[in-house]
Amino acid sequence: MAKPFTFSTKRAGGNIYVQFALPDGGRTFQKSTGTSNRKEAEKIAMEWLVNGNIPERINSAKPSESKLNMDKLALFNNLKTYDFEEEDICKIIKILKDRKIIISAIRPKTKESILIDDILETFWNYEESPYVKSMAAETGKIISMSYCKTCESRVRLYWLPALKGKYIGEITKDDLKSVLAEKRIQTLAPKTINGIIDSITIPLKWAFNEGYTENICYEGLRRKTTKSQERHILTMDEAENLFHGDYWDNDAARVANRVAMHTGMRAGEIAALRVKDIQPDGIHVGSSWCKYMGLKSCKNGEERDIPIPISDELREELMIQAQMNPYFDGDESFIFFGMDPTKPACSKQWNKYLKRALTLMKYPNPKEICFHSWRHFFCSRMLDVIPDKRVVMALSGHKTTAMLDQYGKHLEQEKTLAIAKKAIKEVFKNESTNEAVEIKNFKMVANM
Repeated sequence: MAKPFTFSTKRAGGNIYVQFALPDGGRTFQKSTGTSNRKEAEKIAMEWLVNGNIPERINSAKPSESKLNMDKLALFNNLKTYDFEEEDICKIIKILKDRKIIISAIRPKTKESILIDDILETFWNYEESPYVKSMAAETGKIISMSYCKTCESRVRLYWLPALKGKYIGEITKDDLKSVLAEKRIQTLAPKTINGIIDSITIPLKWAFNEGYTENICYEGLRRKTTKSQERHILTMDEAENLFHGDYWDNDAARVANRVAMHTGMRAGEIAALRVKDIQPDGIHVGSSWCKYMGLKSCKNGEERDIPIPISDELREELMIQAQMNPYFDGDESFIFFGMDPTKPACSKQWNKYLKRALTLMKYPNPKEICFHSWRHFFCSRMLDVIPDKRVVMALSGHKTTAMLDQYGKHLEQEKTLAIAKKAIKEVFKNESTNEAVEIKNFKMVANM
């Protein structure tokens, strides 16, 4: 095979000059290799050819630099020709990563060479997700379908457009930061931004733990600080006025809100109510409704019963509401049926009509009250009169007292003062008696 260059000398024993062949058949101008040794000249010429950096002029006074270049050339040639074992390749990559020369390297036919699209395609798919299955099997934690659907939507909206076509092993932290820096994301609520971050970092962390990548690009992303907003609730007088006044545009929404006020049930639990759940002395909470899964167990997996006054017209209103269902078929009929009578109504409508009623009632700030506020209202009023938190937890379906403790903020001021006054009087009654005796004795001594 002909060499891609030719040598010549201008005098015997002088430096060797090289000319390289050009694609069009011509040749370059002569370049001095700076050496009269033919073998060394060949090495230098080959180095120039491989690296594509033919110099303008050779300084023969730098032999050490020339030797270093020859070592590099030998390394490059060896990399091209050696048969490397898997272990050898891993060592080379590790050296380059340790020296910060590369961030990651993708080897063909390995887990790292899988496209991020292929992982994200199934990761948030509730039925197929390996993450959902492993969490249930290994930790007992159940990931809800609604959470998966939300994350799946965020991945398709924000992450796939930017990361599609990238291998799982080549994604960097800068790739993720550039997406989060977009104006359309930065203007969202902090809680939403954190949810967007979770929708990509959870899959990437799972991929790292499963050996799909050695690149820890998911750590260190700056999450937004979120401060839970204090939930506002109505006073008892305001609540009674709301339901006794002519403020409601929708009867079903009024009854649903009234059920929430009297029971503290979650919106999904009220949506799932069927005729068989309305009992003579109360309501049986046995299921919840999810728009993706349909009827499912309650949030904590436990059923409960909530008493309502027998004399109250609430039970009768519930039964009337159920019988309005055009597909009424007895015990299995939904009470709050929707456009499709075989399914319950969307609970978002109840929130909409609640705010309308509050506006007509001239409540100062209807935006601060929502349907879930009734749960806080119920628990707070129960804590006014039930000293044992376990009883209130049994009614509300809370698993821990930590969740229940937040409702202590909603004790009405007058009742708080009355309860505190009675408690202080009880606690310090002996001290008050002793103080009275001391004052009496003091007066007697003073008069003597």
